[in-house]
Amino acid sequence: MRKIWTVAIVACTMAGISYANDNEGHAYKKTAAVQQLMEYMVKPAMAKIKEYREAGGPADKEQWQAAYGAITMVAEANQLVLMDGRIKDEAWSNGAKQVLEAAQGAMMGAYRMDADGLNKGVKAMSAGCKTCHDVHKKDKE
Repeated sequence: MRKIWTVAIVACTMAGISYANDNEGHAYKKTAAVQQLMEYMVKPAMAKIKEYREAGGPADKEQWQAAYGAITMVAEANQLVLMDGRIKDEAWSNGAKQVLEAAQGAMMGAYRMDADGLNKGVKAMSAGCKTCHDVHKKDKE
């Protein structure tokens, strides 16, 4: 599992660096719908974060790094939700932006190995998720 997170983080980082260094820019083309982003990026990442929170926080440096990586995946997925015409309405836009903002605090908590900071950030991320889910998933959950 650690290898998967490491590869995902490195791939996202390399893609970002490649895009930032390309003077002509890279025309982004979406390859996944919001449902796929949630199913394959957000759900597994949030499950990992939940696992650590329920255990009272990450137990060692490796778990703190994995928590940081999981938060990063949720943040990146929300970046993608905001791109290329995926936004359906204000609930999506507001929720995704709230998750992105909160993820910064959660990532800082994980980076500092600060359980309170991690929990505060993750709670705020969850509130952002709820903003959208209250409108678009109320009948499905």
